[in-house]
Amino acid sequence: MNYLMHLVLSGDDPDIIIGNFIADHLRGSRIINELPNPVKKGILLHRAIDSYSDTHSAVRNSVRLMRPSHFHYAPVAVDILYDHFLIKNWKLFVKISYSNVVESFYKLLEQRLETLPAKSKKISLKLMEHKWFDKYETFEGLVEIFEMVDRRASFRSELPNTVKYLLVYYSELENDFLTFTPDIFTFVSLHNRYRM
Repeated sequence: MNYLMHLVLSGDDPDIIIGNFIADHLRGSRIINELPNPVKKGILLHRAIDSYSDTHSAVRNSVRLMRPSHFHYAPVAVDILYDHFLIKNWKLFVKISYSNVVESFYKLLEQRLETLPAKSKKISLKLMEHKWFDKYETFEGLVEIFEMVDRRASFRSELPNTVKYLLVYYSELENDFLTFTPDIFTFVSLHNRYRM
């Protein structure tokens, strides 16, 4: 899953939110072991969410739709597209307004900026400066996001043209999202219940 979905699945604990956010930016168990336990819990939550998502039939169907054009970048495209559908269907899944959730997250990033790993700090500054989350809502914004992601891609990809494929498969992708999202919220609620 992409940043926005991970954020709404983190709950309201600032340490869990930070751990969930930085999880993909860390390599090596030594670095993780040096972090406070509540932040480590956020990292573990992030990994549990990704593991569950990768095996969910609706997500796998979305990836299957994008695979012929996007090859191994298909899961990346789907993660970002699901953030688009999350904003579109926000009130179905999140009780707090979108703007309040995002503003609270930006404030938290600003407060914790100097404690973040270097990669997380760099991404945080870009995320806030360019208002990435807001770009997920529109097709024009999505084009910008996919062009940014493509600049970091190791191989030639169709990422800049993803919106063209989104328009072709829009209904099926949204149906996959709407099938998957209640399940991931249930999974996280169960995960949280047994978290020490």
